[in-house]
Order: sequence, then structure tokens, then C-alpha cells
Amino acid sequence: MTHKNIDLQFTQLDVERRIGKLYDAAVASNSAVAFWRLPGTSQPQAMVDFNHPVRFAPVDFLERRSAFIFAPFVSEPAGAAFQLQADLWFDGERLHSHRPNGSPARAERAERFFTALTADAPCAPRGWYRADATRTHAATEDEFIALVRKAIDFIRASGIAKVVVSRTVPVPLPPQFDPVKTFLSLCTRYPHAFVSLTAIPGVGVWLGATPEVLLTLDHEGLTTMALAGTQQRPADLPLDQVQWGRKEIVEQEMVADYVRSFFAAAGVAGVEERGPQTVAAGSVVHLQTLFRVNLPEAERLALANRVLDELHPTSAVCGMPKRKALAFILAHEGYDRSFYSGFLGPVHIQGRSSLYVNLRCMRLGVDQAHLYVGAGITIDSDPVAEWRETALKAETMLAVLGASEKASG
Repeated sequence: MTHKNIDLQFTQLDVERRIGKLYDAAVASNSAVAFWRLPGTSQPQAMVDFNHPVRFAPVDFLERRSAFIFAPFVSEPAGAAFQLQADLWFDGERLHSHRPNGSPARAERAERFFTALTADAPCAPRGWYRADATRTHAATEDEFIALVRKAIDFIRASGIAKVVVSRTVPVPLPPQFDPVKTFLSLCTRYPHAFVSLTAIPGVGVWLGATPEVLLTLDHEGLTTMALAGTQQRPADLPLDQVQWGRKEIVEQEMVADYVRSFFAAAGVAGVEERGPQTVAAGSVVHLQTLFRVNLPEAERLALANRVLDELHPTSAVCGMPKRKALAFILAHEGYDRSFYSGFLGPVHIQGRSSLYVNLRCMRLGVDQAHLYVGAGITIDSDPVAEWRETALKAETMLAVLGASEKASG
């Protein structure tokens, strides 16, 4: 069957069947696949890579390579990420593909993919890739509160401004769990989030709906964000009337100052700033400030590389100063964050790139989902309130699993 016929057949399907067939064909051919839905848009997109293993290397925007990036919280070498090559790109309506000319194994994987894509497969429960061994520990409420107290003591003793601590929430998967339907449910529930489903052999399957931009690039400029402060979304108030406490206001201003300092150190002038303003992310709200700068292409791409090198992990997910906060996290959190609070998204797709911090996310295990949530700790933090904040953030993923943390615990 020719590519033209495949595309014609594919465009006649509804969105759920398109996404489902792409996912099933990727798993059948042991290929890496990523699905995403950009904030404020309606059409999910996808990318499939027939390489095995998927390229893992530092991201360089100056290469102008079309890819989907999936980066961990920390990596070796520093800044390295999985980079899914666009062997096939689904733009929300049509397939754009080329049969790879690389190794025989890669060509065979592509052939298996297209055979599975056009087959009338019987209905069966969907499987998913499992991660290689990951060091994990689900902190109890008492353990997490003790970690927050330890973080506050560290802030007092060291004089640092902030450290972000996190935890996992294990939740049993419901019967007949379907990652594709869960991804589409996230798209419906969270129209203003970056929603993703990333599946890589040996790495596993992650789903998420994150509110935080790391950087976006378009034909004219670069945008980044300072996002901090969390509270439950008031049911009876418009966003512009939400009131914030001192701790949250100070925390958000710390993050914004950090971004301002980055631009100043990079010698970038003419940065436009908008905010802080209250934005919704599911059942919670945050304070957000946007930063935008217009630059010629070469300067824009070079600045994007500096954002990855210097702002990741961001102060919103690590702390500040970054090096001391990161050392505390690695020494005391007691588990491997893996891809939680890393970054992900498409780059160099029709001249645009969109990378987001991987928040409000979960990793699929054999019969459990492992949710990841964190809280920014300052000298003004209340340990019990920080536990409640992480519980609020967990609701984003718990909602699509039909579960609650209390029931899962």
C-alpha cells in the first residue's frame, strides 16, 4: 500500500481511532512514539521513531533537527535527553512519513509499523512498555512532613532561598486501563495544559498534563515562564480576584527574579514581561509571569540552548541557588525523580518548538501508576500545608484514574 493510500485511509478515522492505531502500531513494532496536544488547541499530534535505541544526547537547537524531546530531571551527560526522530509525524490531520534508509533493523521496524497500522487488528486490551529498574519510594505523610522540616532547617543553615521537594503517589490502575483513552481524557479535562503520552522501549510510558512552559520558539522570538505558588482553585471567584498569601507571592517573585537574572547575564535586551497573573491548572491555580524576546534566528536558537543549559532544572522544580538545592534533593528525597520535572515537547516542527516542564505526570508500572508531585519550600513554609499542596496537585492525574490518594494509600 502506498503512503498516499495509507494517508487517505487514515484521515477517514475519528481522532480516538487514529491515535489508537498509531499507538498500537508503534508497540507492535517496538518503536518509540510520543503524542502531544498543545495548550489551547484541539488536535493531538504524534511522532514515531524507528531507531532502537532512541538517540540520547544533549539538545542543540542549532542542529535544526525535527524531534520530540524527553529529558530527565538530571542526566549523564549533563543536559542529555531522548530525542525521537520524526520518521513519522502526525499533524492532527495527516501523516507525514519517510521510510528510513538506515540500518536493516530500522527499516524492518518501519515495515512492521506500517503493516500493523493498516491491519484490521482485533480489539484487545492495550499494553505498554515497562521502565527499566527505577529507584522509587512513596513517602508517607509523616515522612514527607519530616523532609519538609529538614528542607526548612537546610534553608536556615545554608541561607539559600528555596528548595523544591517531591514525592510519588502509587495508584492501582483501573481494570482494562487504556493509555490512549487516558491521554484523550487528559486532553478533554485540561484544555490549557500541554498534554502528553510518551512511550519508549526500555524507558517506559509516561502521561502528563503540565502547565509550565520551559521555552517556546516561533519564527520571531523565544518565550519562557516563571511559575510558582499553588492553592486550590476557588469555585466562586474569577481568576483575577484570587488572593495570594505572602509565602506564595515571595516564592513566585524569586522564580521571576531568577529568569530576569538569566536574561541579564546572557546580555539580552528588550525582554517583554507580562504578569504575575493567576492561571488555572486543573483544580489548582498558580502565579505566572511570561517573558518574551524577539531575536534573529541564529541568536534565538543559541539563546534556547542557554535556556536548557542554565535554567533546567528550573527554580520552580529544583530551588535556588540551583546547585545547592539540587544537592539537597539528591541527598534527601529518597527516590529517583526520573523524568518528573525534566522537560519534553516537539522541536523544529514547521519552524516552532515547544518545551514544557514535566509536571502533573505519571509513569505506568505493571499494575500501578506512579504519580509525581512536589512543593516549593521557603523559610516561611508550613510542613503540613506543603503536604496538602502536593495532595492537591495529585488530583490532576487521580481524576483520570478515577481514584483518590486516600483510597490508593
